Amino acid sequence: MKKDAYYFPHFCNARHDRKIRRLRKELGVEGYGIYFMLLETLREQQDLMYPLEDIDLLAEEFGVSEAKVKATICGYELFEFDAEEKFFSPKMLVYLEPYFRMKEQRREAGLKSAAKRQLSESSTTVEQSKEKESKVKEIKVKEEKELSPRDLIFEKWFKYKKEKNQTYKPMGRETLIKTWSSYSDAQLEQIIDTSIANNWAGLFAPKYSAPTHLPSDPQAPRTTIQIPDNY
Repeated sequence: MKKDAYYFPHFCNARHDRKIRRLRKELGVEGYGIYFMLLETLREQQDLMYPLEDIDLLAEEFGVSEAKVKATICGYELFEFDAEEKFFSPKMLVYLEPYFRMKEQRREAGLKSAAKRQLSESSTTVEQSKEKESKVKEIKVKEEKELSPRDLIFEKWFKYKKEKNQTYKPMGRETLIKTWSSYSDAQLEQIIDTSIANNWAGLFAPKYSAPTHLPSDPQAPRTTIQIPDNY
């Protein structure tokens, strides 16, 4: 049972109420005890009501006669009844109203606080993600800045191969770079651009061995120099 199910106000001057004085006069202290045990029972119910047809169970629990329980409920205007023959205490509803209102306010405040916290955590996550992406971009830009012009030319080819799911291992990259070391940056870049534009799998070079420039005739014989993608 929840902790708040045990709470209801019991005023120190309750015994002076006219209706309760009449109850005490006719049923004595026993009637007074029955009355507050009935209030305790109502407080334990989710709807703060109890079916009149089950008062025999209450009498057995209280250790008194069913007639006294029924008399306490029906004879002193301390309780009222709804359409389903359930009795309740109007005063209990009035006295508990501030408590229920405060409880609801706390519940709503808790929900707002949780939503605000969740939004804050979400914003923090987004900011952290953006910060991480920014750092990754900064690292990439820094790495690109540290590359030599020739390295940047080769990076264009490596990115092209990566897009085709054909990557080079470290030794393959090193060998490829050495293979084209005799060509100038301008020649190398043109060769790479031509291969990419034609969707070729390898790099094509003029047939002669010590080139100083690219042949102007597009029909000039060429040889293919390729390094296996996974070399």
